[in-house]
Amino acid sequence: MTGICLHSNTPVVGQGRSWFPRAFHTLRVRLIISVALVHVVLMGQFTWEAVDRQSHELRQEMVNQGRSLASLMVVASTNALLSEDLASLAEVTRRVGEREDVSYGEVVDVRGFVMASTREGRVGRKVGPMIEQNDQFPLNEDDRILDLRDEVIIDSSRVGLIRLGLSTKNLENALAETRNRGIQYILLALVIGSIAAWLLSLAVTRNLHDLTLAAKRIGEGDLNARVDVRSQDETGTLARAFNLMAASLHRSSREIELEHRKRTDAERLACVGEMAASIAHEIRNPMVALINSVKLLGNEQLSAEDHKAVSDIVNTESNRLQRILNDFLMFSRLPDAKLEQGDLKVLIEQTIGLVSQDPLYADGISFDCRYEDDNSCLFDSDLMRQVLINLMLNAMQAISGEGKLTIRLQQLNGRLNVSIVDNGRGIPAEVMPEINKPFFTSRKEGTGLGLPVVQRILAQHGTALTITSREGSGTEVAFDLDVESNG
Repeated sequence: MTGICLHSNTPVVGQGRSWFPRAFHTLRVRLIISVALVHVVLMGQFTWEAVDRQSHELRQEMVNQGRSLASLMVVASTNALLSEDLASLAEVTRRVGEREDVSYGEVVDVRGFVMASTREGRVGRKVGPMIEQNDQFPLNEDDRILDLRDEVIIDSSRVGLIRLGLSTKNLENALAETRNRGIQYILLALVIGSIAAWLLSLAVTRNLHDLTLAAKRIGEGDLNARVDVRSQDETGTLARAFNLMAASLHRSSREIELEHRKRTDAERLACVGEMAASIAHEIRNPMVALINSVKLLGNEQLSAEDHKAVSDIVNTESNRLQRILNDFLMFSRLPDAKLEQGDLKVLIEQTIGLVSQDPLYADGISFDCRYEDDNSCLFDSDLMRQVLINLMLNAMQAISGEGKLTIRLQQLNGRLNVSIVDNGRGIPAEVMPEINKPFFTSRKEGTGLGLPVVQRILAQHGTALTITSREGSGTEVAFDLDVESNG
């Protein structure tokens, strides 16, 4: 027998996580944002239309008031223009200038000279190019005065001109105040809408939260979880449907549990019967041999050579009986696994030392061991030794003559993978579905309990045995173990 131990490092590729904010993915937040946006959009549209309507009305009112004031100036200054009564014209312009919105007011004669004005230094001056038409809203960006004119006509003849300028300052202040009030209303609508949406979302999501908690409880196995129905709306309908589903699941679970218990009892009885029959079958031949050998040993005429041969038979069959009973005891009363941190490489080397001493299978078989730098994991030393012995002996029995057993440890996805590969005769495809069943064996000396015991031990370690085989090429058996405790 030759031993070859190789070390191989298998890199573990970590999987990255993509984190993204989930605050705006909840139904409550989306509902609040939606309702708030609706309030803001509707209130903004209403405010815009109100400001636009008020702006149009105020501007039209200003134009009408300006035209009325200009007409009054025409009436008041007609006779004074004809008589060139400057005092009367000055009195007209003074009264006009007392009005709050009037920026200027002037009376101009037909020659273009200012006869009276609210502005100092303008009387007697000739005005520049006169406006040909009244200003219209909207004014230029830097223009804050609405310029109006009205002609003084007597008998179809123009005898003068009235010029009037109205300041738009109060108009702009009124519009600005309306806009500011509209913004305040929008903010108020936003606050009220958000509060209303929050209260609405609270009423909706509270039932959904209760449903989520109840669903988690059912997922954890508590089929008695129910939801209190507090409303008659869609969420209340959903809660009632959930309760009906939970009740149905509870009934179905009880029926399944009862059926499972009946089936388990039936399988247990069948297993007991099968075990009894298998025990009787396995011990029959050794017992017959022992009985016959004991009878021969009682014969005083038996030669010394025959006596030794019969004694050897007794020892061999007794050991065989002991091995059969140990297998049955191990299968029927498997101890609980006590998982501890340890180096699996050390246990494998010890197990190789044990199985290599077996005179029936060790000759001509080499071991190719490939380990990681760190082979630490969680396992029960005694039970895992039983697993390794069974798997190695099965692999060695599958090799006819010389062969190789490859034992490989490698880190895969955060666990330590154990693989045992032989180049023996392999397992026929029609036998593969049966090999894990108790008492099934293809060897005359076997009890068919080796692999079932292995599977039960691995189940206590939170794993299972996988078998890959091709007839004529060999077999690979593998399982994985936790590298550290989750607690």
